[in-house]
Amino acid sequence: MADEPMNDEGNSRAEDRIRALTNERRQLREQLAAMQSQLEAQSETVKAADALKAQLGEWEGRYATAEAGWRTERELLARGISDAEGIEFVRLAYDRLPKEGRPELGAWLSETDKLPRGVRAYLPTEPVASATTEPAKPAAPPPPRANAGALPTGGQAPSQWSPEAIARMPLADYRAQQAAILRGTGG
Repeated sequence: MADEPMNDEGNSRAEDRIRALTNERRQLREQLAAMQSQLEAQSETVKAADALKAQLGEWEGRYATAEAGWRTERELLARGISDAEGIEFVRLAYDRLPKEGRPELGAWLSETDKLPRGVRAYLPTEPVASATTEPAKPAAPPPPRANAGALPTGGQAPSQWSPEAIARMPLADYRAQQAAILRGTGG
């Protein structure tokens, strides 16, 4: 009979150990479920980032194409080729050159004697002002005369020297009347 209490005690330890392992297993499953939901959320974020990266690559390609077109058009406009037909023809002639060893558009247009006749026909005969120079500004009108609004006093001193009267007075009259003005007398 002495063995029975040990069995109860051993059973109780085993049951405690089983409960502890069961609780630990339940906690691990909960952690695993939480991590799986985080993984799914991150997977969605990665998919969205990949889609945005692909879209960015597409937009970078569009930008590069537009920038190259803009550079070409700017070079043509700087050379004086401004009509749409001329721009299109020069681009077509330039694009027909082999890609390997093709000079820059500006360098190609600078060698006018080596250009096809059709391209030379669109080049202006007069040199074109550089795009970096500013256009000539019209001359500014001269400033108004200093005494344009002054009223002639006829050489007579007004009865009172108000600041307005003094301001309207021609300089020669002021100098002539300066002593009287400073005294505050009328003449």
